[in-house]
Amino acid sequence: MKTKKEQSASAIIELVDVSKEFDGVTVVENMNFSVKQGEFVTFLGPSGCGKTTTLRMIAGFELPTAGKILLNGEDISILPPNKRPVNTVFQKYALFPHLNVFENVAFGLKLKRVETTYVDKNGNEKIKYKKLPKEVIAEKVRKALDIVDLSGFEKRSIATLSGGQQQRIAIARSIVNEPKILLLDEPLGALDLKMRKEMQLELKAMHKRLGITFIYVTHDQEEALTMSDTIIVMADGVIQQIGTPEEIYNEPNNTFVADFIGESNIFTGVMPKDKSVRFCGKTFPCLDSGFEKDEPVDVVVRPEDIKIKPPADDLLNGKVTSVVFKGIHYQILVQCGRFEIEIQSTSAPEVGATVGLAIKPDGIHVMKKIFRVNQFTGVITKRNTVEFGDGEYECDVTQLYPGSHLDEEGYLITAKGEKLDLTDTEVNVEVGLHDITMSDNLDDSGIAQGNIISLIYKSEYYRYIVRTDNEEDYVLACEDLWNENDRVSLIIPKEKIRLTLKPAEGNKQ
Repeated sequence: MKTKKEQSASAIIELVDVSKEFDGVTVVENMNFSVKQGEFVTFLGPSGCGKTTTLRMIAGFELPTAGKILLNGEDISILPPNKRPVNTVFQKYALFPHLNVFENVAFGLKLKRVETTYVDKNGNEKIKYKKLPKEVIAEKVRKALDIVDLSGFEKRSIATLSGGQQQRIAIARSIVNEPKILLLDEPLGALDLKMRKEMQLELKAMHKRLGITFIYVTHDQEEALTMSDTIIVMADGVIQQIGTPEEIYNEPNNTFVADFIGESNIFTGVMPKDKSVRFCGKTFPCLDSGFEKDEPVDVVVRPEDIKIKPPADDLLNGKVTSVVFKGIHYQILVQCGRFEIEIQSTSAPEVGATVGLAIKPDGIHVMKKIFRVNQFTGVITKRNTVEFGDGEYECDVTQLYPGSHLDEEGYLITAKGEKLDLTDTEVNVEVGLHDITMSDNLDDSGIAQGNIISLIYKSEYYRYIVRTDNEEDYVLACEDLWNENDRVSLIIPKEKIRLTLKPAEGNKQ
């Protein structure tokens, strides 16, 4: 295995602690990765996760707010786009409709100037910049069109080409300049499904023929799995996982990756001991270890790793609620108590049948639980409420001092009889995931409000992340289905808010 220094030395592109802000809002945070010469790397993530911004920083269209972008070890963070050995293919191909295919592909070559050395009449060596000869341009265009399988299209009008052909012309125009790195920003997004699948295979084959580095942006998981050597999964401006398609699919780092890449059953479980995990009311053998005894965990089981058997005491037993034919397999939903489980199988039971579900140890993937409780820093107000997370909530301030009570004026009386005014007292606030309720009533003043930025189905409930206008995140569990980007208010009962005093600066342990 290579050391980090050796990996750095072999990288054509490397991002080191790169962040990007727009108007004070961080859209890419602490990005660290490297790309090897000739590699096909894909940025994969939902809209707004920062993948296109990262691509634009590599291209030079955006400058990083912090960190460095290295090309073959040299810092190019502030180098203008025309000085970088990089070309970009966009989703909107930006072809010139008044030029034919040849003229579109040759456009950059006609603008190019090549450094040549000559000796003047005084015998001095000098440098001048000359246009490329017409015959050189023609030969380069011919080779580029041959690579994208459009030889003979030189005189065709852009308007007569299909979407797939226009996409290939855009690629030809980019590769004709012989860049070291080709950046592709969702180039297949405008194509229909059949054409997109064909172009995925063509792009992969083109990458092998060219031997140059491809850095690709998409939100399409199948596209990423089909074409990539390495996938960088992003969410909310942060890298979630880097790995091969097989690693990303089979060994997801967290529930976001598991949910975003392919279909997954995601459960809440506990690890009673190494290589044993309990979820859905049963204990299963697994291959994972290194967790604390009875540590809460997230469990991922892919639908294809569950086998349908006759019901038995040692299996998960449930009732088939849905069977849908998907072409190469059936999608089957089985209700096991309060847990809904998806199975993919080439044969299907009858709806209403009782079945058993068997899962082998290598089909179970156990992960550290990221979200256990919401934690905020809050301040007690003069009304003995608590302000935190862009909201103000009623709370029980007596939990800050055991044995205390409030007098008629609202002052806190400690067990020793001391009278305290808690106004502006800083506190730690904890709220459980199941203790928050969402509402579409936005008229309640003081209650925190925000937009749903993420939802993951966890077999018995949905896990939501709600972000307020000031970038405070609430994580909560709810059985009802809401939509991403819905605007909601967050209701928290007084008895569900747990408070502890923040230690004074000088008393920190």
